[in-house]
Amino acid sequence: MKVADKTVVQFEYVLRVDGEIADRTHEGETQTILIGHTHGLPAGLEAALMGREVGSFVVSVPPAQGYGEYDASKRLEVHRAELPADLEPGALLYAEDEAGNPVSYRVTAVNGDLVTLDANPKWAGKTLEYSITIHKVREAEPGELEHGHVHGEGGVHH
Repeated sequence: MKVADKTVVQFEYVLRVDGEIADRTHEGETQTILIGHTHGLPAGLEAALMGREVGSFVVSVPPAQGYGEYDASKRLEVHRAELPADLEPGALLYAEDEAGNPVSYRVTAVNGDLVTLDANPKWAGKTLEYSITIHKVREAEPGELEHGHVHGEGGVHH
């Protein structure tokens, strides 16, 4: 069976960004998704799965189909005194924008009295290189489509 809308796909992956392993499924474990209901999965990765069958492949997802282009306006410098004292690069801070919407910032640098915060996704502007092995493809069950997520193995247990 081929991956298509309304199918359940069980796979493992290794994600490389700038040639370095950035993320992966845990050894011996898989990720299971419902195509068409994949919240948080880059659109380019879901598109690259379409039409595939059980097996392995490598795919590149450009920034526009991954986490978007890097937006320099989402980067700002703040005086250290305005922030918690124990901040280090990599820490996450949560705030609200002018409209009251939640915004998360990553601390990207601490230079003396200045802290650089970045609200871009971690891999914005980066090409994502995925090595994928699809283990199983099946039709989604009616309850999975109704709930918008996978049930049973690799999914939610109600």
